[in-house]
Amino acid sequence: MSVTGYMYNINATKKLGEVEIQAGLEGNRSWHHQFRHSAYIYIGGLHKKLTEGDIIIVFSQFGEIVDVNLVRDKQTGQSKGFAFVCYEDQRSTILAVDNMNGYQLVNMTLRVDHVDKYKAPKLLDDDEKDEDGDPKLLEYKATGAEGAGRGVYNVLPSQQRIADVQQQKRSRPTGQAPPEDEDEAWARAFEEGLKNLGSAGGGGAKKKKKKKKKKDKRRKELEELKKMKKEIKKLKKETKKAKEVLKAQKGKEQVADQAGHRKRKPAGPESSQEASDSSEGSSEESSDDSEDSERGEKPKDTESGKGKTKPKEARR
Repeated sequence: MSVTGYMYNINATKKLGEVEIQAGLEGNRSWHHQFRHSAYIYIGGLHKKLTEGDIIIVFSQFGEIVDVNLVRDKQTGQSKGFAFVCYEDQRSTILAVDNMNGYQLVNMTLRVDHVDKYKAPKLLDDDEKDEDGDPKLLEYKATGAEGAGRGVYNVLPSQQRIADVQQQKRSRPTGQAPPEDEDEAWARAFEEGLKNLGSAGGGGAKKKKKKKKKKDKRRKELEELKKMKKEIKKLKKETKKAKEVLKAQKGKEQVADQAGHRKRKPAGPESSQEASDSSEGSSEESSDDSEDSERGEKPKDTESGKGKTKPKEARR
C-alpha cells in the first residue's frame, strides 16, 4: 500500500472499510458516523471529458442525487477532474464511498470520500452591483438530477420521453391491453419460438425414449435366444455322451456273450465221438445177430434182459 500521494488516501479508505467489516462495526461505531450531518461526497480522478450527466448516471445507483458540482476552469470551461455530489438521503453517501472508492472509470482510478463541510461555490452577477459597487452575490441553488434545480425533473428530452410513456401507462384503463411495440412484438415472437423449440425437443426426447425401449427389448430377446441355444447345445452334447455310453455297454455285453459261447464249444467233439462209438457197437451187434440167425443159433440176450425173441418154428 502506498504511504504517500493520491493512492494513499484511496488505500487508507479501503483499509478502513475492510477493518470495519471484519470487526462488524455498525451505527455510531462506524467511521462513517462522524459524517452523518453531510450528504455531500467528493469524487476525484475523473476523466476530463466526462460531464455532469455522466457523473449522475454512474452515481445515481446509490440514491437520488440533488446536486452536482463539476468544477471547471472559469476561462476555458474545461473540467478539472473532480466534482461534488449531494444525495437526498445521507445514507447513500456510505454506499457510494464503500463501493466507488478505488473504482476504475475510463481507465482512471476514482477517489470517493465524505465531505465534512461543503462550501458552495460563489456565483456573482456582473450586471448587478451591490452598495459597494462589487458584483452581486447570487444565492446558490442545487442543480438537481437534471441540472434545472432540486425537485425539477423531465427537463432533458430523453427524460421527457420516459415520463410520457409512464404517463400513458398510468392513464390507460384497467383491463385494456397496451399497444404492442415493435420490440415487444419481437420479444413475444422470440419467446414463442423458444417454447416451440422446447416442445419439439420434448417430442424428440419421447421418440428417443421409445426407440431406446425397443432396442432394450430386442437385446433382451436376443439374449434369451442365445441362452436357449446354449442350453440346446448342452442337451445335444449330453445326449451324445449317453448314446456313446450305451454303445460301449452293448459292445461289452456282446464281447461277454461271445466269450461264453467259445467256452462251451470244446465238449462237442467228445460227445460226437461217443455217439459214433455207440453206433459202431450197435452195428456190430446187429451184424452178429444176423450171422447167428443164419446159423440157426439163438440170438444172445442183451445185458438188460430185454430184447428176447421167440424161437422160430422149424420149417416143414
